Amino acid sequence: MISISKDLPQNWLPIEALQEVGTPQEVRQVLREAARRGKAIYTVGSGFRARWGSRPEKSGLGISYAPMNRIIDYEPTELTLTAEAGITVAQLEATLSASRQWIPGLSGLPGELQLGGLLASPWPRSRDCRWGRLAEAVLGLEVVTGEGTHLVLGGSVVKNAAGYRLLRLFLGSWGSLAIITRATLMTRPQPEVSEFLTVGMRRAIFCDAFLQPLADLPLPCLSDVMIFDQSCLTEPDLHLAEELGRRWVGATFLLEGDRLEVDLAKDALTSLAGQLGWKVLAASAVSDQALESKVVAGGHAVCQIGGLPAQMPMITAHIQEVFPGARWWGYLFSGQVLLVDAADEFTVEKVQALRTKLEEKGARVVILRTPDGADWPSSVVWGSPHPRHVYAQRWKDICDPAHILNPGRYIFA
Repeated sequence: MISISKDLPQNWLPIEALQEVGTPQEVRQVLREAARRGKAIYTVGSGFRARWGSRPEKSGLGISYAPMNRIIDYEPTELTLTAEAGITVAQLEATLSASRQWIPGLSGLPGELQLGGLLASPWPRSRDCRWGRLAEAVLGLEVVTGEGTHLVLGGSVVKNAAGYRLLRLFLGSWGSLAIITRATLMTRPQPEVSEFLTVGMRRAIFCDAFLQPLADLPLPCLSDVMIFDQSCLTEPDLHLAEELGRRWVGATFLLEGDRLEVDLAKDALTSLAGQLGWKVLAASAVSDQALESKVVAGGHAVCQIGGLPAQMPMITAHIQEVFPGARWWGYLFSGQVLLVDAADEFTVEKVQALRTKLEEKGARVVILRTPDGADWPSSVVWGSPHPRHVYAQRWKDICDPAHILNPGRYIFA
């Protein structure tokens, strides 16, 4: 057993001690004993998401699968890789880059993040629509349920599509149904070029005349468009915030493909910017990593808002209305917006006000990370249960009948 330091972010969880596990058999033994004693189990990784989700109250044991960090099998010609859940992003990217391959859902993430945690608790990213979310790259999965049963789900080849995709139940379940021990993922050839083009425009232009001219351009290499407010800007383009005024937004185009098609896309976008009065920013000013670093580095809270791409102007307008001092950015193609670091403004009352405004129009609001020192109930963090929640609760009762896995962190009772 390893004692938990008060300085660790994991200390936010009610963990009495931390145990490292090195094999699926050890995971089974720990979970069976915990189920027998009714002891809560909390999964502990790099600490990045230690404060995400609802704050649990039941004290228990933390388990770390950091020793489970091997690549079991990698076949570049078959475009598949099988690895244990404790492997880090840095290890995976080092292996894949040697064969000029990548997994788009992992690109740009901090190297210390572990695969198991990324599969269990995802958040929206810039390549989700074109390349698919990280969960969609998962071909096979091995998990251990709350009662210690080892399940092997899916397969290890790209063309395996037989049967129900039961593995999807465990992806994004915040470790509340089972502990992921191993995953097989589909890899892809790396694009020759990955570049960004950033423009700034007045909010009125974004709301009234942004989507249609963009839709008319032939941009086969466009992976996504990230919309952001001025607080996300870094040097040397802070002066543009003053030049364009407070009521403005930025848009970063992520272009990935061969050199020719990326250059053609940049020329087309630059020409469009000139026609519509957009300001072109330095290429290095804003990228997906620059924005996501605001999630990784901290901040008092992280709120995720999901809607349709056409609702992005409406969503961002309501954010400005309720949280005028907050940082936010969104992924246009998926309609997802992240609201980060609203400091003292981030209160239960304001979250509920934003939720009411947006849910009336079909958008959904969840709190990924609560403010420091906050102890918000699950109903505030996750919102009202979806009508299909009853089916998810049944799976919780089947996979974790003693309710020992990360109790209280996710939507399950």
